[in-house]
Amino acid sequence: MIRRTATLTFVFLLLAGTGFAQVKLEHKLTEGLKFTQELISTIDQTLTIAGNETETKVEVQTMAEATIGKRDEDGKLPVKEKIKSLQVSIKGTAGEYRFDSANPDDRGGSQLELLREVHKALASRTVTTVYGKDNRVAEIKCDGDLLLSKVSEFDPEYLKEIANQGLDVIPSNPVKKGDSWERTAKVDLGAGQMMQFKTNYTYEGTVEKDGQKLDKISSKTLSVEFSLADDSPLPISLKESKLKVKESKGVVLFDRKLGRIVESKETIRVAGGLTFVANGQELPSELDLKMETEIALKR
Repeated sequence: MIRRTATLTFVFLLLAGTGFAQVKLEHKLTEGLKFTQELISTIDQTLTIAGNETETKVEVQTMAEATIGKRDEDGKLPVKEKIKSLQVSIKGTAGEYRFDSANPDDRGGSQLELLREVHKALASRTVTTVYGKDNRVAEIKCDGDLLLSKVSEFDPEYLKEIANQGLDVIPSNPVKKGDSWERTAKVDLGAGQMMQFKTNYTYEGTVEKDGQKLDKISSKTLSVEFSLADDSPLPISLKESKLKVKESKGVVLFDRKLGRIVESKETIRVAGGLTFVANGQELPSELDLKMETEIALKR
């Protein structure tokens, strides 16, 4: 009886050891590799300021092709990225606007047409991301248009920060199923508006997809902070923000062999009160913002 119990205990320990085995998720950059990545994002926003409600819906679909170069003597590795197609759709109180890089000069009549030159510049430029010896982004170089250099969302230093935020989703230490970690990331909304999110990530083990074994990470955004810069061009200032995360879910699939994220889906809904000030008058406001993002690596 004692021997049988000991055997069962041994088997249990073996099973437990298998279930809690740690894995290392490591970013890799294979010289000469070419890949295509698709990004689809949707924003649904309802903003009510002093009783006046405005609704805006934005849909963006981007297909970009990237080529990994060769490391130089200093260990720096360039990755060149070129947009192959860009489609943008905006519907709101300012009218409807559509941009398609396949026909970039197909103009409409809304006030949003002022965005066309920005999107044309974005669709035609090449971005070079330079990685250091540690495989973190050391520099981002953008060719071309001076127009984009004046837009904060396309500032190379901001793009560098965003790129490293993306890398930080993957933990630097080995993980086992059930392990969690937190990350803080910011999003530039333009015109001095910034949102900062705190997100919890959990390693869920491996899954099979399209005949490949992938590591699955789930995400849940815990909190949000909204700020408006003092030098914002908007004719208002921010006195108070009571925004809360009302809905959040996300999944990241990581290919350990390839050494990169091959799929990412995330939904975040933020809502709550804001108090703006204009000409010394407080403007009680309400925001309901839903953002959905999907990124997929095309093999």
